[in-house]
Amino acid sequence: MLRCIKMDLYRMFHTKALYIIWIIMAAGVIFSTYMAKIDEENIRNESSAVELGQEEVSVGMQVTLNIEEGQSVTVDDQVYANLNGAFVTLFLVIFAVLFSTADINSGYIKNVGGQVKRRESLILSKTVSLFIFTYVTMALYFILQVLFQRIFFGNMIFRDAVSLLRYFGVHILLNYAMVLVCMAFSIIFKHNAISMTLSICLIMKLQVIIYSFIDKIIEKMGVSDFQLIEHTVIGKMSMLSLNSDNGQMLLACLTAVIFGAAAALITCLVFKRRDIV
Repeated sequence: MLRCIKMDLYRMFHTKALYIIWIIMAAGVIFSTYMAKIDEENIRNESSAVELGQEEVSVGMQVTLNIEEGQSVTVDDQVYANLNGAFVTLFLVIFAVLFSTADINSGYIKNVGGQVKRRESLILSKTVSLFIFTYVTMALYFILQVLFQRIFFGNMIFRDAVSLLRYFGVHILLNYAMVLVCMAFSIIFKHNAISMTLSICLIMKLQVIIYSFIDKIIEKMGVSDFQLIEHTVIGKMSMLSLNSDNGQMLLACLTAVIFGAAAALITCLVFKRRDIV
């Protein structure tokens, strides 16, 4: 198992796609921070407030600031806007799909598949590697966001550092769960185009249309005020706020653990039964 993890980590950090994705993400952070600076100047010039509620989950990926008149844009606002809008998640799932199927598509998996006692260890090593990737990428994003906040705004103001770190930590778990779900797509379908399409559809919240249909069926069965999206990973990512209480944060963590564990388990079962040699 340890050898499998070392192999996957070596393969991951020697993959060009990893660094290309990080570079594109950095460019995206530069652009979003620059646009935030323009938005702040427009708000001050027009003397109007921008207040964006997060009670409903809309289709598509939106990176928007939630600031009021007279307020300065802080690191908290920037991080919340990008994480709530699944900006970082998009880069995470794209790499997850590419990494999960790289050894399968290249045929390298045949060289190691017959050398391990338990085939599922190859999947578990990927889950460990992808957790490290998720953590490093999230940390890199945070550092870049603080850096570009300083460059464009001339400050590194934190409105509530404790709440921000708590929110950021929960989002690491939620994003990791999404990565494992997309890894499951990759292993099950063994086709990058299909897996990538499904993954991006999840990020864009296109499944909200299906969830709404299910909600109506459940409502007709006598259960009112039920929204399926609220009990999913992407729903928690969209609805969680910086001011969420401990109960909401804990429920989001529990949702991430359940979905992540289920995705990893299903992937192991499918891979174990599949002929790879």
